[in-house]
Amino acid sequence: MRKALSSAVFLLLATTVSAFQLKVQGVVTDHLSREPLEGVLVRIYKDGKKVAAETTGPGGRYHAVLENHHAYVVRFSGNGLATKSYTVDTHGMEWEGEDGQRTLTVEMTMVEQLNGVDLSVFDLPMGRARFEPATGLTTWDTEYDRNIRGQVEEAMGLWWRRMHETAALDETVRRD
Repeated sequence: MRKALSSAVFLLLATTVSAFQLKVQGVVTDHLSREPLEGVLVRIYKDGKKVAAETTGPGGRYHAVLENHHAYVVRFSGNGLATKSYTVDTHGMEWEGEDGQRTLTVEMTMVEQLNGVDLSVFDLPMGRARFEPATGLTTWDTEYDRNIRGQVEEAMGLWWRRMHETAALDETVRRD
């Protein structure tokens, strides 16, 4: 009897537990023009499996609601663009209390792939976020950001040099 009663109480508590959910959203822009990019493929992977895909519209916008207790990768790709991503971990405790939705806004700036420039650093997540369902708070892994920043700056330095070389070559060809 006690076992049945404690099971019933546990079941009741389990059904009244609530938590915040996380909505990720943002705008995908071009690195040079800072204009929104239409037609960028945004894929959502939950625990390693693709669960959603959409393309950005004229405003470059994307959005998705992430379920709690999963690890997500949000990947961005487009024709002629370096693929980029960020991760979100939604594992955590859920407590009885307020529930609702929190929003994490991430702008993703895309760069054109150029011959002779190694942009493989963009295969790594550009950021790692941690969402706590019980509180609705999101934090970024700043140590990871510091570690990857140097690699990104180096790749972008090479990218800019190649862009200037290409522009100079184009100018020379136009003069001739």
